[in-house]
Amino acid sequence: MHLTTDKLHHHMDHQLDAVPSRPLRIAISLPQLEPLAQVMRGEPAEATYIIQRYIAAGLPARGHRLTFVGPRSFDDLVCTNDPQKPSPAPRTWSASGWFNLASNGIWRVQQWLGIPYLNVFSNYRLFDACLQCLPGHDLVYERNGMYRDGVAKACQRLKLPYILYVEADDILEHDYMGKPITGLLRWRAKETMRYNLNAADCVICVSEPLKTHLISVWGVPEEKIVVFANVADVQRFRPDPQARAEARASLGINANPVVLFVGAFYEWHDVATLLDAFAQVLAAQPEARLVLVGEGTQRQAMMQRATDLGIMHAVQFTGFMTHTRIPSLVAAADVAAAPYPPMQHDLWLSPLKLFEYMASGTAIIASEVGQIAQVIQDNRNGLLVPPGDASAMAAALQKLIANPALRLQLGRQAREDAVRKHSWEHYLSRLERLFEAVLAGQPVDHI
Repeated sequence: MHLTTDKLHHHMDHQLDAVPSRPLRIAISLPQLEPLAQVMRGEPAEATYIIQRYIAAGLPARGHRLTFVGPRSFDDLVCTNDPQKPSPAPRTWSASGWFNLASNGIWRVQQWLGIPYLNVFSNYRLFDACLQCLPGHDLVYERNGMYRDGVAKACQRLKLPYILYVEADDILEHDYMGKPITGLLRWRAKETMRYNLNAADCVICVSEPLKTHLISVWGVPEEKIVVFANVADVQRFRPDPQARAEARASLGINANPVVLFVGAFYEWHDVATLLDAFAQVLAAQPEARLVLVGEGTQRQAMMQRATDLGIMHAVQFTGFMTHTRIPSLVAAADVAAAPYPPMQHDLWLSPLKLFEYMASGTAIIASEVGQIAQVIQDNRNGLLVPPGDASAMAAALQKLIANPALRLQLGRQAREDAVRKHSWEHYLSRLERLFEAVLAGQPVDHI
């Protein structure tokens, strides 16, 4: 039997990752369950819920039983095996009349005194629901959320192993966006975050910079932190000539060189520098085109910037697209960009798009920051440029546009690295080993 390189790597990965594991009953709690259901229905949602959707599908495929516990709306808690078919979570004392009366009364007093809603009673509801739903499970996995400690408290009461998944320091993220959490809300956010981190038997974070931040700022013991970088679906994200041709036709692009950005238009995605760089590229390569996929608070400002630069004729802002549409768009691109600005704090994120670009075999230009600088090796599987440097990015773009052979070489190596090291097969296998280590009381920092 002859196997292509991709199929051979996938076959080898499957053999390496097929670690025997007893079926577990796992409870998963997310800040909101409806976005997960939206991803399952193929609707747009943020990257964090795309990641959780892969976990929600991958663990049952490996024989584990999942229960999802959490809010569908402000005070509508659900406990279900299928987020698309939510059922109300059972509650006892927090569903009583006296509890609701106390909750409403204290909230009116807080409003009268100008005290913000501190999520105390909503956490009591979550705590009560978890006390009813969690017994019988082997462990609990929670994606950390602002002002939430009800799950952690229930796990401590029930003596259930508690694994906390942390993608970012939400308080620091708000500071960076210029929308700092202040006063009692900041105190409350810190209090709940600290409680969860202390209660966790294991903390999963997405990058080494975030691990360092959790240790230095939050005092989390290093031995209970494990880094799980994001990964890609290497079967869906792959070189695909047919999808490439169809996507380019749908965008009205034929033989034009195409530069692609996928992501949210937030302050830490440096679309401004990408636009400035692309304006320089157009002077030398007037046939080039830039496609920007996503939504966010900075999108209108970036559209205005493109207009001011006089390049709007060569730039497409597609808006938010479902994750099912992204593989064909990445396959259609000649160059995929991951721009980030200089930051006061080291970039703590693990960009999902970076790994999906790699899996697609598309040549990558990325800012040399955070985890990106650990995953992308300059001139091996992509090109790295200094953060915020439009001239350096423009030079890298022109280099790739003018050199198809280099694009092919970098893209092939990126694809190989994604299949070998950054696939969901690897991720889920590691997650299983982590669960087993936590249940056995073994160290997790080697997983």
